[in-house]
Amino acid sequence: MSGQTKGEAVAQTTDRRAAAEESDLSVRAVVRAVSIMEQFNLERPELSLTEISAGIALSKSTTHRLLTTLEATEMVEFDKRTSHYRLGLKAYRLGSIVAKSMELVKQGDPLLLGMAEETSETAFLVLPDGNEALCVRRFDGSHQIRVLYLEPGKRCPFNCGAAQRVLLAHLPDQRWEEVVQGHARRMTQYSLVSRDELERDRREIRERGYSVSWEDVTLHACALGAPVRDASGSVVAAVSISGIVQRFSAERLPGLIRSVMKLGDDLSRRLGYLASEAGR
Repeated sequence: MSGQTKGEAVAQTTDRRAAAEESDLSVRAVVRAVSIMEQFNLERPELSLTEISAGIALSKSTTHRLLTTLEATEMVEFDKRTSHYRLGLKAYRLGSIVAKSMELVKQGDPLLLGMAEETSETAFLVLPDGNEALCVRRFDGSHQIRVLYLEPGKRCPFNCGAAQRVLLAHLPDQRWEEVVQGHARRMTQYSLVSRDELERDRREIRERGYSVSWEDVTLHACALGAPVRDASGSVVAAVSISGIVQRFSAERLPGLIRSVMKLGDDLSRRLGYLASEAGR
């Protein structure tokens, strides 16, 4: 304890204890909030304060404080007419995302694996996640030299990468503007970052049905991407294949483009999308 007085040591110990207690309280609050959310189900979609309080074995005052916080974050809603609570819009949106993601993975895995085996390149499934794109699945090809930047759970800017730019190209106009103006990021000297560049890229991707990424995420890497649509025709994800530039030669490129577009179309059909009915 050289250079430190007894009083300073006691103060530091007290601070650490206070920080630990604060952390414990935060964890406890989260656990209790989750417990409240778990009280709702299909048989009981609406509950009173008394019912929720009894279900989580907490006082009404504590339960009400937790519900107020959940209501402020749109995780629950309070119906003044019935004095009952129900799950909120944000909980519904999160649940929809999880359901779609699980179905995409279930239907997409065999197709992505088949693509990686057919082309020997790495195949990806990417979803929109806020102002970035999220990689949810990756299947490596047989080549020893691979593009390692994007892996499951990792996010990437919408404006960099083949699958990511497909998602950006199909965002609604207002969301597209928000992302382009505030969240475009340069990853290499080949990244598209200006509004004019991204507007032109958006138009080309929509017209031809696929995207080409040349070294805009990682130098010496190329990727091809295609959209994945749900039953309504909305673009809900994107697939891509990626490898080093030398393997995406002029002779091989047309075949790879057909393969990635077929991958996107096949997965879209598995999600209920019928191109003929949508006018494609």
